[in-house]
Amino acid sequence: MRGIYRLAIWLIRIFMKIAGNYTIINRERISEWKSCIIAANHISYFDPPFIGSVLPEEIHFLAKSELFRIPLFGRLISFFNAIPVKRGVLDRNTIAEVKSILQNDRSILIFPEGSRKSFTAKPGIGILVHEMKIPVLPVYIENTNKLSSCLLRKKRVKIYVGNLIRPEEYASLPEEKKTYRYIAENILERIKRLPDENQIS
Repeated sequence: MRGIYRLAIWLIRIFMKIAGNYTIINRERISEWKSCIIAANHISYFDPPFIGSVLPEEIHFLAKSELFRIPLFGRLISFFNAIPVKRGVLDRNTIAEVKSILQNDRSILIFPEGSRKSFTAKPGIGILVHEMKIPVLPVYIENTNKLSSCLLRKKRVKIYVGNLIRPEEYASLPEEKKTYRYIAENILERIKRLPDENQIS
């Protein structure tokens, strides 16, 4: 891990503690994450840095291409391993880049819904899981869109870590669009179930 990345993680964790009053549910499952897809719900711009800061290694993540046109900010997120994606959709060029990352034993954070304004899974993550036989670590993040309430200790940011989803679960399915869509929807459904499966006050 680069020293500047480690420093950034430390600063983000301090911010999360102060502004988010955060907690991690099933922290021990994080050790299973190495070289996989981290799949999470998406409700705030804070989701990528917050999730990335609780993992023990550097990760890559997808960000909408418009963000890279913002002076300085675009360079900043590129430095911290962001990959541009058009309109929250994984096209073949992006998929090829993500495959290269995963083949080099790195991990990537993907939001199956594609964007904060979407509520349905996009098939891109299904393509990656089925073609690469890569495991998925499901994560559910809560209240990053309500940091003012967290700061007042009325709420807290919660990061739920699920059990690793093995690619063998989908191995018998045919290579077709319906399969990719099914895998993506199944992963998203399992992400959304995490709070109910792990109740915490």
